[in-house]
Amino acid sequence: MPKRWPDQAAGLRQLVATPSCRTISLSGGRGDAGTTSLVMNLAAALAERQRQVVVLDEFTGLHNMAHRLHLTPGVELEQVLRREARLIDTLIESQYGFAILPIAAPAHLLAQLNDNEQRGLANEFAQLTESLDYLLLDTRPAVAQGVPSLSLAADDVVIVLSNRAESLTDAYATIKQLATEYARRDFRVLVNRVASLGEAMTLFDRVRAVAQQYLGEEIQLKLIGYVPEDEWLNRATRLGRPVLEAFPDAEASAAIRQLADALLRWAPPRQAQGNMASFIYRLIESSRLLANRIDHAAY
Repeated sequence: MPKRWPDQAAGLRQLVATPSCRTISLSGGRGDAGTTSLVMNLAAALAERQRQVVVLDEFTGLHNMAHRLHLTPGVELEQVLRREARLIDTLIESQYGFAILPIAAPAHLLAQLNDNEQRGLANEFAQLTESLDYLLLDTRPAVAQGVPSLSLAADDVVIVLSNRAESLTDAYATIKQLATEYARRDFRVLVNRVASLGEAMTLFDRVRAVAQQYLGEEIQLKLIGYVPEDEWLNRATRLGRPVLEAFPDAEASAAIRQLADALLRWAPPRQAQGNMASFIYRLIESSRLLANRIDHAAY
């Protein structure tokens, strides 16, 4: 009898529980920020910790994650949009405990979806992701004027920095667009390919100072860590494997595992950015704006 009430309470909590998938966008830019490699390794680290993870990949060709991991892609999103396959058929399982969902498609195909087709695609996406703990977004930088980024739908936006002028410029441009056009106020910053915490702090302080000077003190940036420059990480990338698996004792492996442990302790987001289907609607809206810009440029 003593266990009756705790068991009933646990059952009630399960009945009223809401989906707990946390959505995290990692956005870098030029300057060898190394965002895709970080997303790959962070996904592998979370999978090590028995979390269900899918990477949403906005990139194509040589830049996407499936190519980096030497995986053979199957069905493309374009085939789903032409109703030749289901969304789940595009999912690429890796041997490292996480899966990849390629989300890139020609803008005009997404822009032409009618209301029923949009709802169908959004429902498929919601079903595919309903059991996840984390959805990691390997996103293009949100620097195109007037074109929203999938980062808008994420619970957390992580800006990836490297010690290059182009990286700093693109980081500020992304923060500026998300802040001024879409009222995003909170950003996390991850510094990659630096020699020390001191160097990471210097880069972070520089971006934070510029952002608060020109965008206002209400813009909040938080440094969440750094990954050191590590030749073992570069070797693992060339091998098409996460550094955690190929070289588990490397400095970069330790840093990424520490980042994953810290991420598991993050407080719940203060304001959810919408349900999982919102990513699909955001992608469609972005494609429509892009398609319109292409059409106008043609005249």
